[in-house]
Amino acid sequence: MLATYHFFNTTGLNTTGTPQHRRPASSVKQSMSAETELRVYRLVIMTLPQAGGDAERPFLALQRNLPILDYLVQRLREAECPVRTGADLEEDARRLAQHHGLGVDYVRRMLPKDIRQPNPLLRPFVLRAVRGEQIEIHVTNRTQSPMQLALLDDDFGIQPHAEPVLAPGESSVFRWQCKQTGIYPIFNAACTATEQPHCLLGVLMIEP
Repeated sequence: MLATYHFFNTTGLNTTGTPQHRRPASSVKQSMSAETELRVYRLVIMTLPQAGGDAERPFLALQRNLPILDYLVQRLREAECPVRTGADLEEDARRLAQHHGLGVDYVRRMLPKDIRQPNPLLRPFVLRAVRGEQIEIHVTNRTQSPMQLALLDDDFGIQPHAEPVLAPGESSVFRWQCKQTGIYPIFNAACTATEQPHCLLGVLMIEP
């Protein structure tokens, strides 16, 4: 999963050994002022059930989609009934929308007939920012494991310091300074799994 982001070969490096998806550090502007635009994300860390009894994979998701995510995760755990009828989906969408104050059309689009199909809400979440912005990240850990947000290869100090470890059920607010364009996978630094996909939570994409 991480290989799609950072694959070193003779075409992925320039003469200084810097990956091509990053600009030289000399292009970074002066430090940002107090008036720098602030982008706010309200997120949760959830776990995604895995087939075959593998460990559940954590991922970042928007807090406002939590009711739909809980529904999808519940269906994933009901592996013996992966397919629902159109009438069942209409009823599920109506119930979720009414109970949580959501738009029924939006909810219906997010409910797959076959839960085994790929769903955009269950992919690692992409935080988007523009170079020079600050982003404020409100995170709640809804997993049963400690979580510590960290950026892979943060060569430019986007994270001003090491983030605290979030215990299960704990929340915190982080501010990251988006100094340099690039794609930065967000992983759980407290992860003890030997397989990298189980540590990947999402991606920070900083655009020019």
